[in-house]
Amino acid sequence: MNVILNFFRSNYLLFLFLLFFQVMLDRINVNPRAVVWSDCEGYYMYLPGLFVIGDFHKLPEGSVWPQRNEKGEIMLKYTCGVAMFEMPFFLTTRAYCFAKKYDAQDYFNVHYCRAMAISGYFFGFLGLFFLRKALLRRRFSEAATLWTLIAVFLGTNLFHYMTKEVGMSHAYSFCLFAFLAWQTPRFYEKTSWQNAALLGGALGWIVLIRPTSAVLALFVFLYDVYSWQDLKNRTRYLLDHVAQIAVAALVAVLFFVPQMLYWHEMTGKWVRYSYENEGFPYWNKPKIADVLFDVQNGLFLYTPMALLMVAGIFIGLKQRKHHAPALLLIFSLITYTFASWWAWWFGGAFGHRCYVEFYALLAFPLAGVVEHAISLKNKVLRLAFFAVFVFLIFYSVKMSFLYTHLTGPWDGQDWRWNFDKIKWVWSYLFKPI
Repeated sequence: MNVILNFFRSNYLLFLFLLFFQVMLDRINVNPRAVVWSDCEGYYMYLPGLFVIGDFHKLPEGSVWPQRNEKGEIMLKYTCGVAMFEMPFFLTTRAYCFAKKYDAQDYFNVHYCRAMAISGYFFGFLGLFFLRKALLRRRFSEAATLWTLIAVFLGTNLFHYMTKEVGMSHAYSFCLFAFLAWQTPRFYEKTSWQNAALLGGALGWIVLIRPTSAVLALFVFLYDVYSWQDLKNRTRYLLDHVAQIAVAALVAVLFFVPQMLYWHEMTGKWVRYSYENEGFPYWNKPKIADVLFDVQNGLFLYTPMALLMVAGIFIGLKQRKHHAPALLLIFSLITYTFASWWAWWFGGAFGHRCYVEFYALLAFPLAGVVEHAISLKNKVLRLAFFAVFVFLIFYSVKMSFLYTHLTGPWDGQDWRWNFDKIKWVWSYLFKPI
């Protein structure tokens, strides 16, 4: 029995990967083309443009609202960060299609679409792997780590973006965020050229995928900083290692080179703001309450597990643990940023999708809450906590499936503010789909 338990403790992520792999395939097989539709197509088209069409000037007009350069040619609005992740799966599928005599030039065929889904699923789990290593490094118990990983995967809308809308950027960004959470203490324990390069590369790739994620540099800077003296010591330490910081910055910039080459090829400019008429009109009146509580993708309404994460931050502030000052600052800044964006609900999405990658950081205060719950001597309180915990996991998974099966997406003016809509969704919560 001990051998079995030890094997499970070491391999439960592999078990979860295999268990939910078929779930993911079943969900995307309903309409494989949806894996690379809309925003997902925008990320993906760098690969057909480079390896199939062979000319970025000849990209077809697809499912994304088209942008054109001065010559009238289709331009990709999104950056190539996600395509870098997808490339090995794309090339493997291309070779497979040639070997099996499938139409390898049809880059939207079912084989390519499934491969892109597997890519997102794989890197999402790789993120959970790095998150596990990061949590154990912080001396969280195996039990608290296991519950936290289950909560992050199944108890948030990460599950939706790893098993349904897998072509979106969030599973990939989650992987990078988790890697950064693991790499940051390694950098401070041994500030070598290699660790600096890995840290800089992760940050550069993160910002390439979503520029507003540059806020993660604060996590690196404020890691384990809980006082003004800690802040002074950290600043002095980084100044003493300015050469390694320069290497990290250089590697970060290298990740932008392919994107800059694309922009220059298509526009003659090395840097371009591709979101054109989109911006932050609510910067002076941010929609913070809407981002957190609105029926149209409000964070806490669709991912109530995030309430425990935020509660853990405030507990961590008191205990001087779990990177609480850094995470409170980051959570506040990203919430303000999202609430200032013109589409603060971020389109037809399940829950507020822009927080998905940040769960890799919010997992630390959540693990603190779980660790405390496990140590409760009052059995009734402990059982009550985990009963609520399990219900939040059930709620998240079921809501993801309801989003898929009920009329959607849950987007548009008829959701603003209409509590009858969310009550209608909740009425299906305990009904079979």
